[in-house]
Amino acid sequence: MVEAILSIFGRARFVGPQKPPKRWDKPGYQPQKLLSRDFILLFFMAMCSNSYIAVYYCFEQWMEGLRIDATWRGILLSSLFAMILVFRPVTSMFMLRFGKLWPMLLSLIAATSVMTLYPFVSASGAIPMILCLRLIQGVALAIYSACTVGVLVECIPPGQSARGFALFSLTMLLPYSIIPALSEVLLPLVGGEARLFAWTAILGIPSLIMVLLLEKRLRKPEITPAEAIGLTREKLLFSITHSGLAFVYLACLSFSSTTVLAIFFMKGLCGLTGAHPAHFFTAYSVTIILVRVFGSHRMDTLPRHKYTIICSLVLAACMAGFAYGSSAYFIPIACVYGLGLGFLYPLLAAAVYDRSTPETRSINSNVMMATFDASGMLAPVLGGFVIAEGFGYRGVFVTAAFTVGLCGLCMAIDKVRLVKKPREGK
Repeated sequence: MVEAILSIFGRARFVGPQKPPKRWDKPGYQPQKLLSRDFILLFFMAMCSNSYIAVYYCFEQWMEGLRIDATWRGILLSSLFAMILVFRPVTSMFMLRFGKLWPMLLSLIAATSVMTLYPFVSASGAIPMILCLRLIQGVALAIYSACTVGVLVECIPPGQSARGFALFSLTMLLPYSIIPALSEVLLPLVGGEARLFAWTAILGIPSLIMVLLLEKRLRKPEITPAEAIGLTREKLLFSITHSGLAFVYLACLSFSSTTVLAIFFMKGLCGLTGAHPAHFFTAYSVTIILVRVFGSHRMDTLPRHKYTIICSLVLAACMAGFAYGSSAYFIPIACVYGLGLGFLYPLLAAAVYDRSTPETRSINSNVMMATFDASGMLAPVLGGFVIAEGFGYRGVFVTAAFTVGLCGLCMAIDKVRLVKKPREGK
């Protein structure tokens, strides 16, 4: 086990940004389009289902209204992501050998059904019932998201990785730009957060329709039965541990922890500062959307390490600004936060994509997604602990500044390693 862990950090292979195959330069050759039918269907399907996550921006405040203490609020927030973290690798192994259609359909139905049960949560038995609902939904979303990532990497053409991930990331951003602002208006009309969660289940209908439209691609396994015979747990472990991406994965974990803390604890901070939480979600989401729509075609030309380090420093300053800055600067800081976030995620995702072989691309992309799941599990517990220790919501955002600073540090270390390795080989 120790040798495997050391091999993650010690064996890096320098692979620059992926270039299009030479045959693209031949006359009459038509490169594959990024915005294919399947990519567009997958985009809108994921956008609808991701609204289930976006509506939880008020989940921590709802639990506080049920008089659940801060430590338990953090645990309940993280429980969903813990299940995603545990079950995504299992799902990834399964979908390599079999199609994704039935797992995707059943998981979407389960996740949708859970949303309708929140109005039945009572204050007396809130903790066990919420925990049960979050665990079930976590398993469902693990299956669903692993299948989605598997289809996504098949849809992205060579040479367009950063642009592909940048555009697909809008499937999470668009819900966050709309759902919180709309929810703040709907909350008094529907009768509280629990009923709001239930009404969100309606978005499962268009998601199911799009799954059915993707039937042919979802039925197709990623590997043939003959390849499955040679696919062992040891080979998959070797693929992951010898990727040389450990510090990139740590950067993903640190960066994503910051975004999770901001999402789940912003409404609580706004209760102290007097700012409006909907303004934060709308301002940063719209900024990211503009960056990725109008700047996505240039992201594949940007140096991965340089810009991820710069963005990490910018985001750290934004977290400190949210905690102690004047409310008059709240929206400008949110826009700057969105600007940094708009570049950071696609560059990290593209670094994983470009430094993977075609055979390991799906596996490594799911490992990257697992780091996001881990942050969803760890960050809420960390935030709840900070509040329970008396540091309050401002302490949570200071913690978020440190975590995104670690992201920049990890990428700086990774850059040094990549520069050093080719020199050692000469």
